[in-house]
Amino acid sequence: MVHDPVFSDYPKEIILKDGTGLTLRPLRAGDEFPLFQMYKELPAEDRWFNDENVTEFSAIEGWVKDSGSPDNITLVAVLEGRILANGRLLREKGSPRAHIGKIRITVVPSYREKNLGTWVLFDLMNLAMSMGLKILVMELVEDRDIAVIRSAKRLDFSPEAILKHFVKDDQGNYRNLIIMVKRLYLGWEYEGGLSLKNPLLRE
Repeated sequence: MVHDPVFSDYPKEIILKDGTGLTLRPLRAGDEFPLFQMYKELPAEDRWFNDENVTEFSAIEGWVKDSGSPDNITLVAVLEGRILANGRLLREKGSPRAHIGKIRITVVPSYREKNLGTWVLFDLMNLAMSMGLKILVMELVEDRDIAVIRSAKRLDFSPEAILKHFVKDDQGNYRNLIIMVKRLYLGWEYEGGLSLKNPLLRE
């Protein structure tokens, strides 16, 4: 996957607002253990809202294997061998939703107020446009994904719906689910017709 022209800009170096430099690149074979370690070290509150059981190494192995598909893209932010964040872009090719990409982002707690999530989300948006997607959707837990919701709004995602008491956490509590949506086909959003303007670079 990393040799696909869509990924010609990777790996790339990004600078967080505290001056930390990280490498942003596609997930690849060999990332199984660092990705597993990232999830293993997360609080339980940050793990339950996943489609896979991320505490099982076999689930992570399958995730890395599936990331080679053009319909399943994962970016990781790496510092000294540690994965500090990952972002997934999924689509259902061949379905009525083939023009829609679903995004999910996870950032380790110690890097959540440093614009890392915004960087990952911004890059996934540009990859989505390269894939010809028209709509991006994020499903977020209202009182848990506060930093991601803030990043999404900063990049012009809008809350299309709030589903009250919709998902159940690992403690059996029902939580509100926010559906955030961004439409990518508005011409004024493009710079040079190819990519979005990065708000982090305008500051």
